[in-house]
Amino acid sequence: MKTTIIGAGNTGLAMAAHLALAGNEVYIYDHNQKTVDLLQESKSIRCSGVIQNNASIACATSDVAVALEDTDLIIIMTPAFAHKELAILIGKNLKKEAPIILSPGRTFGAIEFQHYFNLHNNSLQASISETQTVIHTARRYTANSVHIIAIKDSVYLATLEPNQSQEVLSNLPDCIRDHFSPAKSVIQTSIGNIGMILHCAPLLLNSGWTESPEFGFKHYWDGISPRIAKFLEKIDHERVEISKALGCEVISTMEWLNRSYHSEGDTLFERIRDTPAYEAIDAPETLEHRYIFEDVPCGLVPLEAIGKYLGIDMKHTSLIVDLASTLLEVDFRETGRNLRDFNLEKFFPVLSERGAHEIS
Repeated sequence: MKTTIIGAGNTGLAMAAHLALAGNEVYIYDHNQKTVDLLQESKSIRCSGVIQNNASIACATSDVAVALEDTDLIIIMTPAFAHKELAILIGKNLKKEAPIILSPGRTFGAIEFQHYFNLHNNSLQASISETQTVIHTARRYTANSVHIIAIKDSVYLATLEPNQSQEVLSNLPDCIRDHFSPAKSVIQTSIGNIGMILHCAPLLLNSGWTESPEFGFKHYWDGISPRIAKFLEKIDHERVEISKALGCEVISTMEWLNRSYHSEGDTLFERIRDTPAYEAIDAPETLEHRYIFEDVPCGLVPLEAIGKYLGIDMKHTSLIVDLASTLLEVDFRETGRNLRDFNLEKFFPVLSERGAHEIS
């Protein structure tokens, strides 16, 4: 199967290596020409960790038309802030219908992607899906080497048409298919977005450590204390309440840790500490990182907007959006995913009674 991986970062390289080692024809697209040149020169990815081998790829390119030509599957592994631009780019260049998977979509990623894809391509009925998170916990060492720390189980995948999720899963390459499970709706993947819970607040609340040039720490292991974990549970509660109001309750972050990593414990802190994959993950060395610039505007901002619209008290989520906007001097509510642009009533009928066009 020819599979196009969009994005050659941590998880993009991990996914590309995993698929290539299983015999799939893998094309990698990335906008960074230096990364592309190094990958194209070696035509391989050195993989260590839970998967160990050298994976041979077919091509690495910065020409999206080359990457998309006659492809059977497109998996987008970039940060969510690139989704809008990619939807337009792929919409203009895709000539053959192929499933498109946002891995992950973050909050309402597939809805945003379909909106901008259709504006630039109304001749193809592309199947657009999103996952709740990535399946690989990985770190890229160089442009063509990656260490895969763990591979998650039962990551939710949802299509915008719920009855198509199983069909998309059935057509995935064998090597990754069993790591996904069909979601009931995009509520489980979008409102089930765990990254915005575990990434933003810990980094912001440890900003002194983060910005210290002489100090490094582990994001999960050191950065999430029992008190911070309790605060994360409060944000998580707001997220779960939104899913209930939309008619499809999602699991808590505690439950997700057990589902994905088989972690045990009576509190979120205990389950994080019972997740060996987290022990090795360093915290970012700057606040100007995707943990903020992806997970706040593409995660917490749309979550806050729909929560407030549904009449849910979002004070803990709002506190982190305010803190991020103040510290980074960026109006993330203005620059983030604007729900007013999308027809959310089509996907969440409960909103039709309220007039979703009024969502801020």
